[in-house]
Amino acid sequence: MLQRVCTLLVCCALWLPAAAPRPKEVLGFEPGEDYKLANYSQITSYFQKLAASTDRMRLVEYGKTSQGRTSYMAFFSSPENLRQLDRFKEINRKLALGLVPGAAEAQALAKEGKVFVWIDSGLHATEVAPAQHSPELAYRMVTEESDEMRRIRDRVILIQIPCINPDGLDMVVEWYRKNVGTPYELAPLPGLYQKYAGHDNNRDWYMMNLQETRNVSRLLFEEWFPQIVYNQHQSPAFPARIFVPPYAEPLNPNIPAPVMEGINLIGAAMKERFARESKPGILSYFGFDAWWNGGLRSVPAFHNMHGILTETALHGYATPRVYKPADFPERFGNGMPTKQPTVFYERPWMGGKWGTREAIDYMLTADMAILDLASTRSEAFLSKAWQMARDNIEAGKKSAPYAYVIPQDQWDKSSSVEMLRRLQMGGITVHRSTSAFTVGGQKHPAGTFVLLAAQPFRGYLVDLMEPQKYPEIRSGTTGPTKRPYDVAGWTLPMQMGVKVQRSDDMFQASLEPATSLALPPPAWDFRDTGSFRTVADALAKNENVRRAEDGRFLRSSDGDYRRAKWELAAPRVGLYMSWSPNIDAGWTQFLLDEFRVGNTVLRNDDIRKGNLRARFDTIILPDQAMESILHGWREGQQVGGGANTTAAQQRPEFTGGIGLQGAAALEAFVREGGTLLAFDDASDLPVQLFGLPVRSALAGAPGGGADEAADSAAGAGYYSPGSILRIQVDTAQPVALGMPADSFAFQSGGKAWDIRLLADFNKGDRAIASVAKYASRDLLASGWLSGEKRVAGKSLLIDARHGQGRVVLFGFRPQFRGQSWATFRLVLNAVYLSSAKML
Repeated sequence: MLQRVCTLLVCCALWLPAAAPRPKEVLGFEPGEDYKLANYSQITSYFQKLAASTDRMRLVEYGKTSQGRTSYMAFFSSPENLRQLDRFKEINRKLALGLVPGAAEAQALAKEGKVFVWIDSGLHATEVAPAQHSPELAYRMVTEESDEMRRIRDRVILIQIPCINPDGLDMVVEWYRKNVGTPYELAPLPGLYQKYAGHDNNRDWYMMNLQETRNVSRLLFEEWFPQIVYNQHQSPAFPARIFVPPYAEPLNPNIPAPVMEGINLIGAAMKERFARESKPGILSYFGFDAWWNGGLRSVPAFHNMHGILTETALHGYATPRVYKPADFPERFGNGMPTKQPTVFYERPWMGGKWGTREAIDYMLTADMAILDLASTRSEAFLSKAWQMARDNIEAGKKSAPYAYVIPQDQWDKSSSVEMLRRLQMGGITVHRSTSAFTVGGQKHPAGTFVLLAAQPFRGYLVDLMEPQKYPEIRSGTTGPTKRPYDVAGWTLPMQMGVKVQRSDDMFQASLEPATSLALPPPAWDFRDTGSFRTVADALAKNENVRRAEDGRFLRSSDGDYRRAKWELAAPRVGLYMSWSPNIDAGWTQFLLDEFRVGNTVLRNDDIRKGNLRARFDTIILPDQAMESILHGWREGQQVGGGANTTAAQQRPEFTGGIGLQGAAALEAFVREGGTLLAFDDASDLPVQLFGLPVRSALAGAPGGGADEAADSAAGAGYYSPGSILRIQVDTAQPVALGMPADSFAFQSGGKAWDIRLLADFNKGDRAIASVAKYASRDLLASGWLSGEKRVAGKSLLIDARHGQGRVVLFGFRPQFRGQSWATFRLVLNAVYLSSAKML
């Protein structure tokens, strides 16, 4: 009998989980240890081993990255809660979507449910501390036995994303390990740390071009609906140690007031905990505003979720630094002192050692402040989510706008479906009519898409569909306007060239949810951006494709085929990418890949070698200052090194630019028949070095974002901080084929030109032409603009002959963040014309 009992005990022991491993036991060092960074496989290995040791944690795969790595999410709570995770998920869904009609039933579900808190790390991969902190938070959630932690595990379900950008983490860790202990220890990464987007991976949260964005948006807005979404970043304004809410003005009116009140409450709880733990240097109400829609902390706020941003100090990967008050600037950018207490910087940090370990300690304090507050107000957060959803639904039934109708007679049908698909990925319900109906006197056939405004995420829908009017918040009554943190306007139909009918009156229609939104079948309509995919596929199959003078794409079976003007061929495209990470180059590559245009990345040496015309039909210079294109990082140059950073040298193999030799090679490429496309600042290179008859209309003008006071006098300078402008297009120009005459362009920064010596330069031919101009009046369509008179009626897109080739100058970024679909066609036209044979 004794032997049998012992055997049973041994068998049971084999099934008991092992003791929770400490991070050091798996990583090989303590998180935050100086000069050490864990890569993605180390962090995921730790989470896997921790999950195997406990019933307080569940680890789940949720998708693949652009480079094929597996992304993980971890759930932490009590074993009892995790056993009922599906039930709590369903409660959350019903409350967040307002599916419970009565307050009593909603209150009962709120009482039964658990608040969901989301904490992600590592979105911006060069901001290394958040991902390094994730194993410590996980270990603490599993092992800590304080009364506070037991209450958290009982009332909160934490969704932790250990690293939301795995590809970038591995790039940065490999780079730092290669350089640590050398003169290049703090050298900047010579490339983008996420496919296409780099740092703009946190600018993609309503457009959802990136696979990683789509994966996470599905979790947030379709599956889990957390009440608090905490997105970690670095760094705040120096010498602050961390930025926490409240955010700066202005407040976007489409963010529900209860959301902002809750964000401020969470920020207060964080500040109180930092004070209690004697951690100074907490900054609020500075820099990061509540206007912008597009980031991982801002988009949830339009979904009735409390989007929390922190920016923790850390400069220089895992290399520590000691700071002294003498290193500090006297004032922050808002004029407030850095060494004396102020209302939103009550306890100044006065220096000391600071590295990854110190940053981790601050982030853990912020984590615990959020989790503690959530645990004490779980029922309130759940009830509030339901109340906001119901309020939004009722508002859509009782007040305008009641709906947005997407007419079927779209200029660009595929872009209209692309827009709807992105709204749907953001949690918006799209309906389709089952019979004809009338809105505002306009008849619509069956199959028309309708966006009802009576939705739980009404604020998100309205914000994306309506024009923005950035408020002019001034210093005093006549001081300069406060600049937006990011962009000022983003209206989706304007950016994508989609016609939308807003309904301010109630109407009757038979509607059904459009659960699947497939792109239209292959199109040959030259006005449809999707037609370029069709053309690319046909050329890849060696099919004959021609183009008529009016822009139509023609196959050999078409009647007008023999009278076409151009014979198309697959274009050979070179895309310049400097070693200084250029996000605009990434988004250019996105556009080319999205429309199946083969492209080759050109580095400095590739251009300097010359003989470019033999290899390429088109070369694209994305937005980049001419000085940077020509010279890049100089060998031995100290990069950075101000009060808040440590100077670094770049590795010699990544220094330099194309130089004057490369510029000469580009000019030879054009003269020999190639087409050069230059976006925004990059246009200065051909304008200044090729001798084109183009003069800047903004030369010597103040503004342009360099000086906050530049726009204080109306019309004194031109400044577009990311706004949508009306443009007038010369549709007879080949580059503009398929464009509507009145269109929109997104501009951040921007150029304006006058064409001079027109008669002499154009002898016998339209050798230079203005393809598009700024509207002569009512230029601003969405956002904010200063100095409109400086550019009204001026050229912002020029097609100039140079030798046997052409230079196409874009005074804006036609592919900005992969969002401005309305102007993609201008790039694609130019690219395909470059390889076309004129008949």
